Amino acid sequence: MNSPGRGHVYDVAIVGAGICGTEAALGCAKAGLDVLLVTTILDTCYNLAGERARLESPVDTFMAKAVAKVADEENFVSSWELHRAAKYELEHTPGIHFLQSSVSSLIVEGSSVVGIDTWEGVPRYAKNVALCVGSFLEARLTIGSLTEQAGRLSEMAYDDLYLDLLARGFNFETLRLKAESINDSPTYTVDCQVLKDEIEPNNFAAQRLKNLYAAGTCAFGYVMYEEAARQGQGLAERLIAEGSVRSAD
Repeated sequence: MNSPGRGHVYDVAIVGAGICGTEAALGCAKAGLDVLLVTTILDTCYNLAGERARLESPVDTFMAKAVAKVADEENFVSSWELHRAAKYELEHTPGIHFLQSSVSSLIVEGSSVVGIDTWEGVPRYAKNVALCVGSFLEARLTIGSLTEQAGRLSEMAYDDLYLDLLARGFNFETLRLKAESINDSPTYTVDCQVLKDEIEPNNFAAQRLKNLYAAGTCAFGYVMYEEAARQGQGLAERLIAEGSVRSAD
């Protein structure tokens, strides 16, 4: 679904369409929330790091639904099949508005987040903003002697967003991830920034700013695929509850 016009206020803007962000977007939209889902590349949503993986899916998640359809008898799924199923689900779920862009900063009024800015310079407003950017905050991918600004091969890092959060006083620590060679693919490492003691683990809320949430690797350090799905589900539940409280007000 195309995004509404300038000045529209979404119920929630979710940054990042990996496993965590996709689960959160689907959960929120199916509960009736108006969702903006922003990702740097639409064709990498719900991607796995490797070509395939064996998943023990949390119940009532999109992951469980997809695995039931595309997994083999040993519960292995291919990254491509999982991505294709997720993209189809996102594109056919009412209430989700896709935007392919890179979020460069938060829009803050007083102590509250009210939206996001992107590279294009067009502000997008939302009642709540959720960061689900995985291993992409100031990510540096190294293969041999070559280093690029990426969280996975050919997937750009969120450098501007990291610098914006840093300028607002958020604390970070460096996380190193290693992708092993599979079927002669190159081994590489990724060094990225993750929030340090900034997000409440019980409700995904940021301590420094109101209306800001985060989940997954960017919030709590490395999480497995199944935990990313579980956190996305939990984040959706929190955002739905927050939307219900505001509607009652």
